[in-house]
Amino acid sequence: MKSRVHKPSVVAGLATLVVAMGAFVVRGASEEAGWALKGAWSDTCSCEVACPCFFGSEPTEHFCEGTSLFEIEKGHYGDVEIDGLTAMVTMRAGKWTRIYVANTATPEQVEAVASVIPLAVPFLAMGTIEAVQAVPISVERTETTLRYGTPESTVEIEIVKGANGAPIHITNMPTKGLPFPEIHDHTQYRSVLSKHDSEAHSFEWSGRNAFVSKIDRAGR
Repeated sequence: MKSRVHKPSVVAGLATLVVAMGAFVVRGASEEAGWALKGAWSDTCSCEVACPCFFGSEPTEHFCEGTSLFEIEKGHYGDVEIDGLTAMVTMRAGKWTRIYVANTATPEQVEAVASVIPLAVPFLAMGTIEAVQAVPISVERTETTLRYGTPESTVEIEIVKGANGAPIHITNMPTKGLPFPEIHDHTQYRSVLSKHDSEAHSFEWSGRNAFVSKIDRAGR
């Protein structure tokens, strides 16, 4: 199942951060600040299983859109620590990106997370960062499924098992030259639902590529 409706963007330029204390503009992320992001990275996109982009081929639909979940174990941007925070990123590669940070974060932490993610995974922020929002983020797990969501994006993915009934792990992928870092400990999943509906965009996918992995990136 797939359906796509893309409405004209109503936000341009730098990202707008929406929090209970008000709104302000996120400054451009800089390597000079020093940053780190370590934790779990889960994702689903619009490509068939397994994503051809990982192997240097064209995306299934000739574009990529989907939603990532970052469960940050440890991290920082400059002197702002982001340990234990959760964030989601919904995007259409090269076009637009919307970043969501759990509303348990302080405004400084929200800005730090919004600065770190584009540095750690540039592929997710190749287009305009339209909005950064502090919102409730839900995460639910079973042995075979993972659900995560915000008021605008909802994802459910299920593990893909191999011939012997065990999970499929993909390692040593030829990611050199692709616009994202090497993905470690990639476990293959498939989407049950990947849905987004905001004032600017909407999409819905099922039965498409998904993965759960680790991420450990840092820069100066």
